[in-house]
Amino acid sequence: MKKETILKIIVGVIAAMFGYAASIKLADYPKSQAEMLNQVFPVAMAEALTWLIPVIEMTLIVFLLLPATRKIATWASFLLLSAFSVYILLASNDIFSRTPCSCGGILWDGASYLAQLIFNICFIVLSLISLTIENGWIKNISWFHLKHKKQLVSNSA
Repeated sequence: MKKETILKIIVGVIAAMFGYAASIKLADYPKSQAEMLNQVFPVAMAEALTWLIPVIEMTLIVFLLLPATRKIATWASFLLLSAFSVYILLASNDIFSRTPCSCGGILWDGASYLAQLIFNICFIVLSLISLTIENGWIKNISWFHLKHKKQLVSNSA
């Protein structure tokens, strides 16, 4: 499969996830706002995040799907997912004065912090794979070259 095809599939999956996440939040805005107000943020910040997060997600969708902005959008996706994962880790380890609701986010209602963390890690990995391909980092991994050389030797024999 060609590099560009793989990148389009990966960023398409990430964009679809953000599209679903934004649509869930916007489809039931009062519920999203109530869940955000149940987090550990100050009320003003929670109210701003209730609309700001879907706006960021929708912006990321557009930027992920445009070749000219795909790389920066993939980095932004990686950072957003990583930040949320850190928040999940802090919340699930009782770092805050109270345990905020896990609320499920885009997963099912009442999804555990562990389920959300695993979901995020999967998309963080997808972002890293995309960045690795996009930036050509795979050339710097010695095991890849060894495997490729073994295949060349076995094919020529």
